Amino acid sequence: MFKTLLLPIWSLLFGIAILSMASALQSSLIGIRASIESFDTTATGLIMSSYYLGFIAGSILVPVWVKNVGHIRVFAAVASLASVTILMQSVVVNPWFWMLMRMGTGLCYAGLYIVTESWLNDIATNQTRGRLFSIYTIEIWASQTLGQVLLNLSSPGGYGLFILTSVLISMALVPLLLVRTPSPTINVPEKLNIVGLIKTAPLGVTGVTAAGITAGALLGLGALYAQSIGMSIGQISLFIGASYVGGMILQWPIGKLSDRQDRRVTILWVSLVGGLTAFIVPFGNMSNSQVIMMVGMFCVGAFTFPMYSLASSHMNDQLRPEQILSASSGMILLNGVGGMMGPLLAASLMDFIQIDALFWFVAAINFSVALMALYRINYQPPMVIEEQSDPIQVALSVSPIATAEMWVEADSTSSTTPDESHEVEIKL
Repeated sequence: MFKTLLLPIWSLLFGIAILSMASALQSSLIGIRASIESFDTTATGLIMSSYYLGFIAGSILVPVWVKNVGHIRVFAAVASLASVTILMQSVVVNPWFWMLMRMGTGLCYAGLYIVTESWLNDIATNQTRGRLFSIYTIEIWASQTLGQVLLNLSSPGGYGLFILTSVLISMALVPLLLVRTPSPTINVPEKLNIVGLIKTAPLGVTGVTAAGITAGALLGLGALYAQSIGMSIGQISLFIGASYVGGMILQWPIGKLSDRQDRRVTILWVSLVGGLTAFIVPFGNMSNSQVIMMVGMFCVGAFTFPMYSLASSHMNDQLRPEQILSASSGMILLNGVGGMMGPLLAASLMDFIQIDALFWFVAAINFSVALMALYRINYQPPMVIEEQSDPIQVALSVSPIATAEMWVEADSTSSTTPDESHEVEIKL
């Protein structure tokens, strides 16, 4: 039965894979090219942060467009714009212009993911959603890893890789437009007060925000770091790809473990290990050992990237079923703000201290999550294990990108039909 579900949407999954590949290639390419063009680290951090600023803006604007003209037209429009923004960066090499284009790229990718994930949610049922989105997540990580390998196809100092990224984005548009599937519809029962969300699950909010900060810093500045210490393009692709592989491999086992014990305990030890492993890469740099550095990036990705799933699952544990969708819509704001802050803060430290400060920063963020987890474990009694929701199924089926559409829809509903929608204040 599950194979029957996958067969009609193979082209949709193919399109998502191509988009993820292009996104990973573009992120590393911009970091490397910024170093080649002698942009200072702070400027590069601003460029990378602009993506998340655009992503937040897209999460607010794109669902309104979808509501007005439909999923297919919006997907076609933002995919075309995404192709344009990356090509323009190869033509006009200026940090301020790149910030603007990178912001446009973030807005476009928000639209692309909103459409595709909404489509998947519409196709999935309660019996298949967990497995479908598990496949979707693993596919994204695998595609992003392959995207790093594509760095070796041409010199980042030329036009080739910019053109390749544009071609990949355009290719992703074709199969999705040919899928004969009804456009998804999303209903929003409630609007969530963000302040109430923070009061309900402070550890969840901390973890989701920290996940954005660390991912933004590592993926936004990792290629710049590797370029600065003299790695070749091939070595940079392996260096960044190692973090993707680590995150992909340990995503499932860490999530399953958190389902069998107090989830806060899992968050505690994962953040502690993530903080400690962040020191492996600087140690490898001092030892002039690229093997140690690759192992370090694998470990950092393995114990840092799963934090979003853990934190969002912990947050959903505290909510009633009718509140989950509304709560998830706030996560994209928290995660996006974190993603915007990460490259900017880390780049400033790299400029004022030294290049290895990138990983010291990642360690500090992980340790701050561990401190919050330790405080909450001592402050609040543990939840009965049976009452915890499935970490993989909740974290993936209630995706922060797809539910951005629900967030905006909730705002629209509350402003037009106040009797049918109300703001929720959640208490433990």
